[in-house]
Amino acid sequence: MAEEQKSGALAMWASGAGVPAEKEKIAQALLESAGVGSSGNGDAVYLSYSGKMDRYALGRDKTQPDPEALYVVEPQSAVDGRTCWKGGAVAEKHQWSVFERATHAVPQGQLRDHGPYGDGDGWSFMMGFSLFDVDNPAQEIKFSSTSVSGRNVVSDLVKQIALRMMNDEPEIPVMELSSEKFKAKGQTNGKPKFLVAGWVTREEVARFVEAGDDGDVEDLLSGAYLEGAADPEPEPEPEPAPKRRSARRSAA
Repeated sequence: MAEEQKSGALAMWASGAGVPAEKEKIAQALLESAGVGSSGNGDAVYLSYSGKMDRYALGRDKTQPDPEALYVVEPQSAVDGRTCWKGGAVAEKHQWSVFERATHAVPQGQLRDHGPYGDGDGWSFMMGFSLFDVDNPAQEIKFSSTSVSGRNVVSDLVKQIALRMMNDEPEIPVMELSSEKFKAKGQTNGKPKFLVAGWVTREEVARFVEAGDDGDVEDLLSGAYLEGAADPEPEPEPEPAPKRRSARRSAA
């Protein structure tokens, strides 16, 4: 992969700049987030989910992601925050890394009052993280949600990540986007759902990224990028075709 492509989401895999290196600290921060900021270069695209439409939307053009796409989640990008909704639009937003919660979180009592509020307006808690499509690792994608169902699905995922970290198990999820319907107050709505295809290590993701166009997601999921994993045996070269014998007899 070209050097200039190692930016945005990919930089997180090369170093944990700005966040604690110890897995225990990372896991604890994630658990605190699940119970209750992201790094980037400003070039991220945003992924959202609408329960009313049961649809994911990606970027400013609100394009629908490939339903078969696989994504790698960066646990160290987990964020908390608060978003104020008014009239269906964001009036104000605060976001901070879960690792900087103690110094950057804005207490509820210090939030600006944007009232009067209508139905569904006001300040809501937010949770999110960054991820990338395995077919386009250079593009950072940010997902966050203020809905109860959206926060729950993020919370469930970071809990799994944190517990796997503490058990010294592969903690990086490779997942696909899904959804499911539910009924509330007599109405059918949708909620996001993350289907984990496999768990891999940070080192495996780094090697997958370094492979560039030669990276194979099936190899990533199967453990082929683990340190010390045997290189795949080369395919045997086909045997040369037998030489044709000349029909002409040699001169006497």
